[in-house]
Amino acid sequence: MGDTVLSLVADGPTGNGPYRCVFEARLSGVTGSGDRLEIGPSSVTAGRPRSACAPGAATEITLLPDGSLKRVNTRNGEQLTYTRD
Repeated sequence: MGDTVLSLVADGPTGNGPYRCVFEARLSGVTGSGDRLEIGPSSVTAGRPRSACAPGAATEITLLPDGSLKRVNTRNGEQLTYTRD
């Protein structure tokens, strides 16, 4: 526990030009069956402009049968699914 297990880079446009944010989050737990990881809140490790980058809430990540990952925000229930290209 406590190891950095999530690293995410977000790039995009804003009204005042482009942004680039780099986030990291640490492992906070694993379910008994081992199919779901509990990830602590993320921190911003780099960002331009800094005002465009905000840390994220804690999440749970589940490996789905088709190999995709489902990420659920534990604060508000929002979900994202990540697939491979």
